[in-house]
Amino acid sequence: MKIKHFPLLLIGLQLFLLLGVAPGFCERLPAQTVPNLVGENLSYYMDFLVFKKLAAGRLQLAATEKPNVYRVELVGRTLGVASWLAGNRVQTYTTLMERTPDGFLQSIEHVSRIQKNTLGTHKDRAKRYRYDYVNRTVTMEKARNGVYGQGKVVAFPEGVRPVDMLAAFYNLRAGHYGPLVSGAKYAVPTFSSDGFSDIGITVLTGKEQEKLGYFPPGGLLLQITLDPEVFDTNNGLVYVWFNRSGLVERGIVKDMIGLGDVRGYLAEVTP
Repeated sequence: MKIKHFPLLLIGLQLFLLLGVAPGFCERLPAQTVPNLVGENLSYYMDFLVFKKLAAGRLQLAATEKPNVYRVELVGRTLGVASWLAGNRVQTYTTLMERTPDGFLQSIEHVSRIQKNTLGTHKDRAKRYRYDYVNRTVTMEKARNGVYGQGKVVAFPEGVRPVDMLAAFYNLRAGHYGPLVSGAKYAVPTFSSDGFSDIGITVLTGKEQEKLGYFPPGGLLLQITLDPEVFDTNNGLVYVWFNRSGLVERGIVKDMIGLGDVRGYLAEVTP
């Protein structure tokens, strides 16, 4: 069992939270703008087979002192025995993003960081992506123990407007990739250490949702395809289910290497 992947998995299960779902199966989700979501604070637990609450995660959105600039922090940490086995592993994703006049969220900076203690040794590794939409480049840097090395500058492909995964999450909620309606499909341009790619999103129909079995009737279910390396899976497939209150109450990351299917669920919502 690869305990080290638990915090990252929780992060993946939180990527596509949405608001505004009506009771029963939903044909459409209304758009939600970032100013209306400031202060959102969501917590999750994760189970595997008969093991309960092996990890916890939290997602927070806040305004900054600069107009139209927001900060998103997504933190996952192992709990109990899993924490001991994984070296008290904490994984943090932080994004600064700017809301443009058309409402679209552009990434300013995205940092992914992993901290853990192994055999008495503290390890702290990070990746930082800095986006420049004027010159159409992204700069990628890696750090160990807080010290960043020389960055690599990569040009945007022609006609592509990439964002990091957290900015993509809020752009999706705001409807910038199209309305979230039953049967729809979307491709969201993004960037990682492997280069440019798309996050694939499919809004399943009611009949498709019923076939999966794990999810209760009603709500709305999204099938998401990520780069397999994100969660160390064989196919990069993730499902998230929106309950009648409009939050992702359940999720599955399919076919994680060494684990199989892993499930997460909503713990609480705080102001």
